[in-house]
Amino acid sequence: MSLTVEGLSWGHPVPGLAWRQLFNALSISCPQGQFLVLIGSNGSGKSTLLNLVAGTLRPTGGQIHLGARPLHRLNDHQRARWIGRVMQNPLEGTCPGLSVAENLRLAERRHRPALSWRGLGGIHPNAADRRRYRDLLGDLGLPLADRLDEPVGQLSGGQRQTLSLVMATLGSPDLLLLDEHTAALDPRAEAIVMALTDRLIRQLGTTALMVTHSLEQALSHGDRLVMLHEGQVIGDWNSAERAALNPAALRELYSTSIVAPASST
Repeated sequence: MSLTVEGLSWGHPVPGLAWRQLFNALSISCPQGQFLVLIGSNGSGKSTLLNLVAGTLRPTGGQIHLGARPLHRLNDHQRARWIGRVMQNPLEGTCPGLSVAENLRLAERRHRPALSWRGLGGIHPNAADRRRYRDLLGDLGLPLADRLDEPVGQLSGGQRQTLSLVMATLGSPDLLLLDEHTAALDPRAEAIVMALTDRLIRQLGTTALMVTHSLEQALSHGDRLVMLHEGQVIGDWNSAERAALNPAALRELYSTSIVAPASST
């Protein structure tokens, strides 16, 4: 589904200052199936925007719609039925004391809140569930297919993040939020997680927003690149326009905060 943010306002108190108004009537839209990458300096509003969409924070003004659904009127638990999210810390997206299969079971429960635990067979997956999880992980080329009974706490950070990504996309959410989800990984694990990210988004056709500080990721992933600064959009490029950019050009925008020409995306 499409994501539409219209007239969004939000601020917060700052030590030594009365108030910082980060967003003041911000508007941005993301069409159905678009993979949008967000970049910007620290404090520009990237993660805050994701928190406002997810419901972790509540706006002081404006509207957020996912398709026809008014997300701004719902709490974060209600929004979770349609939104998958992967955080920066691999430890945040999984339960370390539960097995890989049990974590996948929990993820299914999250996206199907109308069903009771009895209707889902509880937290413990049955034989049919286990076959389904094994096939899912195997089709994605993940070695976790042979480690369904292993406690997630014994997995590496990269393995936990791949599992978090699979859990976030289980049930085909309408919107996927990725908040610097490779920042804590080593280069090899980062490459694996980003390849899986691209594959799942294309396979599911879900709308996705990804925050990253990596200019290399920003220039090589997604359909559209948006740069924020002080809660405002200062650059908006579709994939063709992005092809003319390079890391040096983006760093120049970071350092000068020159308003870049927006595309018609």
